Amino acid sequence: MAKLWSELIVLFVALPIAVLYWIKHFADYLMPILGVTGLCCLAILLADKQFKRIKLWHWADYKVHLKSTLRFFLPWASLLALVVYLIKPDLFLHWPLNEPWMWVATLLIYPVVSVIPQEIIFRTYFFHRYKKILPSKYARWALSTFVFGLAHLVYGNWIAVVISWFGGAIFGYRYMQTNSTPVVVIEHAIWGSFLFTIGLGSYLVVTQ
Repeated sequence: MAKLWSELIVLFVALPIAVLYWIKHFADYLMPILGVTGLCCLAILLADKQFKRIKLWHWADYKVHLKSTLRFFLPWASLLALVVYLIKPDLFLHWPLNEPWMWVATLLIYPVVSVIPQEIIFRTYFFHRYKKILPSKYARWALSTFVFGLAHLVYGNWIAVVISWFGGAIFGYRYMQTNSTPVVVIEHAIWGSFLFTIGLGSYLVVTQ
């Protein structure tokens, strides 16, 4: 029990804080750090005989979950876009209008290098690995949501953290419903791409 708690604290609390503290040195290595961490978590999962590997690829009832995702996404995304347009008009659609190539590149690369590792770490790994110390799936959901937001402190602003808390709650809840990494990856990619499109992605990049 103590070993798992220590691992959780080091990986999900101490590591993000350390990266934030030395952000000037780590700024160019955030994606490699995320990727390596994701691969390590994946390796631990695959070595665990109690882990059901089907969670990494199964698509059961995907159409049902996609419809649920879109029913939630469309009204709330529309409202969020309106809020950004009214409060931060200078940010609204900044990347598509002013830096279209960066925007397109982000939409193509972001799901692979960022979303997949994050979902393996914060949902698939977290929910399975810490089942013994957090038997309640709702406790795992709450704590995974909290540390997911905390990890985004590396961007140096609280908007990134708050956005990520909301996102973490959505993705964690979806994972509890589906036990499917791909389903949650797609929902995360939809929301993340949307944020980069409407301008909130400016809070999700490192500024030095």
